[in-house]
Amino acid sequence: MRILMLVEGYNALGGIAEIVQSLALQLKHAGHTVAVVSTHDPRAGASGYERSPDPGVECIYHEIWNRKPIGLRHLETLVRIPWYARFGGLAHVLRAWQPDVVNSHLWAWDRYPTVVSACRGARVPLVQSFHVTDERGRGRLGERGLLALERSAAIITGSAATRDFFSNRLAAARRAHVIIGGVDAISAVNTAPYRAARPYLFCACRFNLEHKALDLLIKAFQVVAKDFTEIDLLIAGGGPDLSRVEQLAKSSGCEERIHLLGVKSRDELRALHRGATMFVLPSRPGECMPLVYLEAMAAGTPVIGTDTGGAREVIHSGVNGYLLPPEDVDGTIGAIRRLLANERMRTEMGAAGQRLVAANYTWEKCAAGYLDVYQACLRSGRSR
Repeated sequence: MRILMLVEGYNALGGIAEIVQSLALQLKHAGHTVAVVSTHDPRAGASGYERSPDPGVECIYHEIWNRKPIGLRHLETLVRIPWYARFGGLAHVLRAWQPDVVNSHLWAWDRYPTVVSACRGARVPLVQSFHVTDERGRGRLGERGLLALERSAAIITGSAATRDFFSNRLAAARRAHVIIGGVDAISAVNTAPYRAARPYLFCACRFNLEHKALDLLIKAFQVVAKDFTEIDLLIAGGGPDLSRVEQLAKSSGCEERIHLLGVKSRDELRALHRGATMFVLPSRPGECMPLVYLEAMAAGTPVIGTDTGGAREVIHSGVNGYLLPPEDVDGTIGAIRRLLANERMRTEMGAAGQRLVAANYTWEKCAAGYLDVYQACLRSGRSR
C-alpha cells in the first residue's frame, strides 16, 4: 500500500509530528511505502531541534494552502482558490506520488477544503486524524473548513474525548475510530536509567504555556522543595515560551534546583524517564493525549497529569499515578509529596503503568489499527 501522510511543521518539535514519524516508520517496517507531506516550520532551527525523516520514509516539504478571508490583503482568493486547490500544490503532489490512501494529521481547520478537494480530484480516499481540539482556523472560515470533512472516507481520533468534542461539530466524527498513540515499550524497558547527582522529578514537553502548565509545575515545586531538600526538578524541551520558562525558574527562589535540559533525543528521554522518581506534566484544555504520559509509564515511572482531553483514558488515579483538575496547584503539591514519601507506592504505580502500556499502547498496535482503517476505506471504495 502507498500511504501519504500530511502534517504541519514535521521538521519541528511537537507531539503530532512525533506520532506521524513513528507511524510512518512502523508502516514501512510492515512493508508499505510511506511518504510525509508537510509545511516547513522556519522556527525549528532556532529551538535547537530539527527533525530528520527516517531512512526509507520520503519527506516532501510543500505549502498546504489554507483558505484565507477575502480582503485587501488576500485579493488572490478571488482568482486563485479554485485553480490552486484543484490543480496546484497538494493536488500536484498527489498526481505525482499516486497514493492508495491519504492520512491527514493537519490541525488547522481552514486547510481541510484544500485537502478534500485534492483527494477527490485524485480519487484517493482521505482519512483525517484529529489530535487536538483548540485549532479552528480563521473564524467562520475555519468552522466551514471543518465541515468539508463530511466527505472524508474515515476519521480517527487520538482519544475518546477528542471524538466526543468533534462529534458535536461534525456528523462524520460520530463514527470515528479511536486509536491512542503508542510507545516503543521494549526500548523503554531496556534503556539504562539516567544517572543524576540527586533524585529528580521529570517533565518533558513543548514549551507552550497555552497548553503546558509549566508555570503551575514550577510553582508547585517551590513549595515541595522546602520540605524535600534532596530533590531536583529536570525539564526537557523547547519551544516558543522558552524565555518565559527560564524567567519563571530564575524567580522561583530555587533556581539552582530547576534544570532546563533543552531538547533531548528519544534515547535521552527514555533514560531520563527511567531515572526519574516520577513524571509530572500539568496541562491545559486543548490537549488530546500527551504521548509523554505513555512514555513515562513505559519506563515504569508513576505519572502526575491533568484531567484534560484523553488523559483519564490512560492515567488511572491511585493506580498508575494521579489525575488532577486543571490549574490545581495544591493538588499537584499533595500528589508529589505523597509519592516522594512512599517508595513502595511509586514502585507499584510504575509497574501498573508499565503493564498497561505493554498490553495496549505500542506502536505496533497503533499502526495495526491505522492499517485496518485504511484497508476498510479501500474495500469500501472498490465496492462502490
